This record gives sequence, structure tokens and C-alpha cells, in this order.
Amino acid sequence: MVRRFALKSLCIALLAASATALAAPTWQALTAPERQVLAPLASQWDTLPEQQRERLLKVAERYPTLKPDQQARIRERVARWASFTPEQRERARANYKRLQSLPPDERRRAIERLHAEHQAQSRTRTPVPKAQ
Repeated sequence: MVRRFALKSLCIALLAASATALAAPTWQALTAPERQVLAPLASQWDTLPEQQRERLLKVAERYPTLKPDQQARIRERVARWASFTPEQRERARANYKRLQSLPPDERRRAIERLHAEHQAQSRTRTPVPKAQ
């Protein structure tokens, strides 16, 4: 009985340790290139949900392999997301879910409209500085 309890306790401890090891890293644990790409999120990083940090880390890992225009788009989107209030983030998530629920043709038209609006807005915005 005691042996079984000890074994269960050990299993639970190992599971907890492995979950901690797999958790998305803190800001200080990021590499310099990752911190550079994700810099707009520095003050918020440790409070972001783990799943979101993991997605952002994947973006940061891919960043060096992207073309310059794709890198600029990533810098712009990370900076824009960092500037959102929690309410704006929730609205963006809801809009994304709504977009994904549209039939393919309607979704394509909606995306085309969004791209056109974005291009019109980006002509009037100041560019986001390039990461070094």
C-alpha cells in the first residue's frame, strides 16, 4: 500500500516536472533573436497564455527564413497585437472565428476586402522599424 502510494506520488511529480520543462519559456529564457522579433511583447510576455507564447515562438523561429517583406509583415503584426487592449484582442479573435466559419467563396471575398483596406491604411502609416 505504501509502495503503491509512493509510486503514484513519484509519477505525479515526474508529470509535473515534465509539464514545467515543456512550458513556453519566460522572457528571460528566450534567445536574443527571439527577443528581438517579439520585442513589442516584452512587457506582456510572461503573462500571455502558454499556448499563445508557443505560437509566437514558432513565428520567431521561422522569422530568419522569411523574405524581407514577410519579416516586415511579422514585425508590423506583432507590434499591432502588442498595442491592442484585451477587448481589442477578444474582438480580433471573434472576427477570426467568424471569418473561418464562412463558406470558402465568401471567406475569400472577405479576405480580399480586408487586404484592400489594409493596403489603403498602410499607405498612411509610418513603417515599423526593421529588426536588427
